[in-house]
Amino acid sequence: MLKKHTKHNHRSIKPIRQKSPSRLVFQNSYLLGSACFLATLFSAQAETLIEHPVTERRLFGDALGGDWHDTPNLTGDWGGLLSSLEDRGLVPYAAYVGEFMDNASGGSDEGSAFGGLLDFGLEADLEKLVGWEGGSFLINAFYFKGNDVSGDHVGDFNAVSNLYTDTEFNVFNIYLRQSFDGDRLWFKGGQIAVDDDFMVSESSLLFINASFGPLPVQSGNIAAPIYSLAAPGALVYIEPVKDWYLQGAVYAGDAGPAQSDNQGFDWRTGGATGWAWFGEVGHNYDLLEGGVIKLGGYYASSEFTNFTDGNTERGLGAFYAVLDQRVLSSETSSFGMSFFLRGGVTPDDEVATVEAYLDGGVVFDNVLMDNDALGFAFSQTWFGDDYQNDARAGGDDVSSSEIVLEATYQFKVTEWFAVQPDLQYIIDPHFSMDNALVVGARAVIIF
Repeated sequence: MLKKHTKHNHRSIKPIRQKSPSRLVFQNSYLLGSACFLATLFSAQAETLIEHPVTERRLFGDALGGDWHDTPNLTGDWGGLLSSLEDRGLVPYAAYVGEFMDNASGGSDEGSAFGGLLDFGLEADLEKLVGWEGGSFLINAFYFKGNDVSGDHVGDFNAVSNLYTDTEFNVFNIYLRQSFDGDRLWFKGGQIAVDDDFMVSESSLLFINASFGPLPVQSGNIAAPIYSLAAPGALVYIEPVKDWYLQGAVYAGDAGPAQSDNQGFDWRTGGATGWAWFGEVGHNYDLLEGGVIKLGGYYASSEFTNFTDGNTERGLGAFYAVLDQRVLSSETSSFGMSFFLRGGVTPDDEVATVEAYLDGGVVFDNVLMDNDALGFAFSQTWFGDDYQNDARAGGDDVSSSEIVLEATYQFKVTEWFAVQPDLQYIIDPHFSMDNALVVGARAVIIF
């Protein structure tokens, strides 16, 4: 029978107030005492986040002259080599995220953790490379090294850090993407992840707590692929009319165990693990500075434990909604502002660990300097009654819900280096049930 993942981390890494829809590389950064942190940053191996159609991401732009401070990446254009490769349709990239998190009080016990992730890969524009119109290809991998502040010190269900993973080196995305009609219709297939395309709020990607990535009604209940493990799948996206889209996808039912000896290919599908089917409809509208509303759901055909009688039964589904609204534009006001609301619920409470979920927050940009971002967010996860009764019958004392409050500030030091101090307060951590205060910081370098 398939047991649900109880601690999926999505790496929701988001560019610093980038206006394009890209949702990859820069996200949260931390700052503690700079000398200590930077020493860790440059010595530890690392990790970053993942997701990036070729048309959406550029870590290496055109060759830029001028001061190194203003170049888009630390290592420059390699004497024109990167620009030459990009002209031919090949875009290599590498980025590092280093992080320090400290559980200052509460939780299981006080203590801190360091972590780092090196994300690297290659994007290929197949039209430039071989004349394949509308085609693109992506492969990326990452290496993570570090400790788990949640498991070791906080005792929460939704991981404090969306960076942490029990894997070390693994291959993440490997897929082909085909676009038609100016991207109004496209599909991709290969080794992919759910949280790159579904349940996404651009505003929520600023935050470090894993609950603000994939919704816990998905990540806490089924083993479909999300960071840090991708798996075989296929997705189709279509815009039938202006400002409306539909997308549907199918993924392997189990992305595999998050452990150090899994290099990204230990996924399972069919049989007891089944398949995970996702669908979403979205509408982009012009209210205020613009926004998007999304409605979606999933059904996993895996076998799950029924918490009421211990038997197995097939199937678990959930529904969700996402609202992301831009309120002010920094181009017409002294600062920009957006807010988000997301929620999900499952009717299959007898087999679900997470019964319902809600989050929301507000993000300000260009507050103190160009391209900075200041955010405040909350989330609440409600756990199924049958799951709680089963856990307590087994001797585990768990909370009925878990609340996350987060405040974070991200700013660029240079075009290729960003820092993000972060503060979180966890109310009723699911396993320790002792309110925890976590302080930390993250830094991102684009090579």
